[in-house]
Amino acid sequence: MSVRSGSEAKGDCLVEVADSADGLEVATKNADLLGDGIRDVVHEVLAEVGCEGVALRVADFGGLDYVIAARTEAAARAADPTGTGRVTPAVDRIASDRDRPRRSRLYAPGNQPRLLAGIDVHGADCLLFDLEDSVPPAEKAAARILVKHLLAAVPFRDEVWVRINPLELGGDADVEEVLLGRPHGICLPKAESDKDIRALSELLARVESDLRYDEGSTWIIPILETAQGILHSEAIAASSDRIVMLAFGAEDYTRDVGALRSRRSLLYARSAIVAAAAAAGVQASDTVFSDVNDDDGLRKEAELGRELGFDGKGAVNPRQLPTIHRAFSPTDEELERARAIVAAAREAETEGLGVVALDGRMIDRPVLDRAKRLIKYADRLSEGGDRDA
Repeated sequence: MSVRSGSEAKGDCLVEVADSADGLEVATKNADLLGDGIRDVVHEVLAEVGCEGVALRVADFGGLDYVIAARTEAAARAADPTGTGRVTPAVDRIASDRDRPRRSRLYAPGNQPRLLAGIDVHGADCLLFDLEDSVPPAEKAAARILVKHLLAAVPFRDEVWVRINPLELGGDADVEEVLLGRPHGICLPKAESDKDIRALSELLARVESDLRYDEGSTWIIPILETAQGILHSEAIAASSDRIVMLAFGAEDYTRDVGALRSRRSLLYARSAIVAAAAAAGVQASDTVFSDVNDDDGLRKEAELGRELGFDGKGAVNPRQLPTIHRAFSPTDEELERARAIVAAAREAETEGLGVVALDGRMIDRPVLDRAKRLIKYADRLSEGGDRDA
């Protein structure tokens, strides 16, 4: 069986190990225009990863340079396992703020170039490139290489994350590969204990040190999607300073406990996650809503999530983002009320009053603090553009 990487799908390329005296064969519809550029990309990658002796055949189907580079590396390293996998990122990505708004996390399968191209134009707060459930086992090695090259080549405006596999099922290899592309954070699926988080934190520290990144600069989002994960949510949330958010995975959770997916069956798990996140001072993100054609269902579930205390929600399709963003953004009425509360408190302080009142109602400290947080949050959203977009 020949060694190959990629596919004939639009936006991809197919790279095969060949028996060629020339070392490289390139097939593309626009050979005169693109042929030399493809050859340059292939030769550069082979030199960088230490696989220059591998002969390849490249069939291009509109793949961008980073796709060609990734498919080249995957095929070459499969033929020559001594390759290093090291790449030099073209993007100087810096660590993101711990408390930045994360209303949405948009999943994209890490093995499909067509779905990865232009994913950043939709305005998700977090882009989440998936190496776990959406990637077949046979494609996982090539997918982590593709995501690495994507991260290394594209200067994403939004926060970029990678959902790895569980550490014992290839997640350790995922981390060592994709951190070369410098994502902002790693999502750990099926997190079930603080030991899981500590193991990931130790791995991140080792790879960060090897790559000369600032220690602790790669964030973690544990995804709680089993009974054990929910029961240990408090310990998980407090287990590492790298954690910035807890996320809920309802599909695996309901399968694990044998429940139907309903508002009532998920109430305990959702509330446990929100409480654990609040106690640890991190954000909480609700589960994805998988029916992309049920806009009303998504709206109701997003509004329920905010009512319960979640800060955001997962998305499986860009069309879901506006609904999610509206649900987790302050309304004009909420902001007006918050500003009135803050103004009343300032007036009471100026007049030396010990009691703050607005419209005949007492305003206690928790209400004032919540109003201040809401205003600060709205300001952060406005810095990033339209908060309803």
